[in-house]
Amino acid sequence: MEHRLHATLGAPPAAPPSAQPSALAAFARRVRRLAALCALWQRRHTQRRELGELDDRLLRDIGITREQAWREAGKPFWRA
Repeated sequence: MEHRLHATLGAPPAAPPSAQPSALAAFARRVRRLAALCALWQRRHTQRRELGELDDRLLRDIGITREQAWREAGKPFWRA
């Protein structure tokens, strides 16, 4: 009866109480994944900028050439 009343009045029925916590949990998981992705992008950006600033001696120490460093430093933060 209540469902028919809501349908008649045009208001959508409320979600059952058991569905609300799982929807909230799903939203929280998505927010955490987004935050983790943003943190990863920030680390990539910082590391690539710092790599581009290394001198030839330090690049030799880590075993890469200046060209490899420039290529990596030139990648956008969202690309692995």
